[in-house]
Amino acid sequence: MPSGKIDTHQHFFPKAYVDAIGLDTLARQMPNRKAPEWSPERAIAMMDANGISEGIISVSSGPPIPDAPTLLRKCNEAAAELRQSHPGRFGSFASLPLPDIDASLKEVAHCLDHLKVDGFIIFTNYDGKYLGDEHFVPLLEEINRRKTVAFIHPNDPSYAIPNIAPASVLEFPFDTTRTATSLIMSGALGRFTDIRFILAHAGGTLPYLVPRISLSISMMPGLAERVGDVRAAFASFYYDTALSAGVSTITALMQIARPDRVLFGTDFPMAPLPAITHFGHELETMSVSGFTQQDVYRGNAAKLLGRDGHERRTSA
Repeated sequence: MPSGKIDTHQHFFPKAYVDAIGLDTLARQMPNRKAPEWSPERAIAMMDANGISEGIISVSSGPPIPDAPTLLRKCNEAAAELRQSHPGRFGSFASLPLPDIDASLKEVAHCLDHLKVDGFIIFTNYDGKYLGDEHFVPLLEEINRRKTVAFIHPNDPSYAIPNIAPASVLEFPFDTTRTATSLIMSGALGRFTDIRFILAHAGGTLPYLVPRISLSISMMPGLAERVGDVRAAFASFYYDTALSAGVSTITALMQIARPDRVLFGTDFPMAPLPAITHFGHELETMSVSGFTQQDVYRGNAAKLLGRDGHERRTSA
């Protein structure tokens, strides 16, 4: 299916991860309190049913992991084995044992030099530190040098979650907004221009809050000079459509995003199959200025990930 969709937001749960974390922990994040079911066969069946040729897989957010460098290395190698056993059907965004910077730098080298991954999944916060924090500068320096992709995925916040809905419903979009804003306000986004940042779920609440954030930056002493053109900063992110394929959301997104930086995503298996079908229908029938289905389905991701016949460069 060489002309099929590229799903840039697809998760997988290798046995080593499930054994360490447990299905109950995965179920806690879900609105229905049921752990998502995953297998290579289920993933491929979902892709075939929805015209998806390739899924870029990553391990979704979860609790702090014991001996994270060892476990996440196993996950990254499991993804490489999956790609090898199903040629052309899977790519991967590798996991990093953050907030341990030294271990993460070692994993970056291993994943890019030996596993040939497409980039890295990085969560919105670690122990309450958002990605614009100075703690992450050495990592951002390295992945900037490597000119690679950072897929920013929400994580449980460090504060107590209000007793309204599971974190994935409200807190995840808010946390994506926080970390994107921290990257802009800290100057990291303008400094590390060779990192291709993808924001999950259409950027969370960013499409709605850009005017408010822009005004606030203009009012904060010294910040406007550091950030520069605020709208250009927001437009420099890539955004995926996972769980966000409503007309109101995409219309707002296209007010801030560049048309060539909107990517297709399903959030399988966190999103159930009926939801994937529903959101797919919404995208297919949508008519929004700047939103071109074929570019979103494949063209933009193919260019970003080197699936258009041009290899991506990652410095050794």
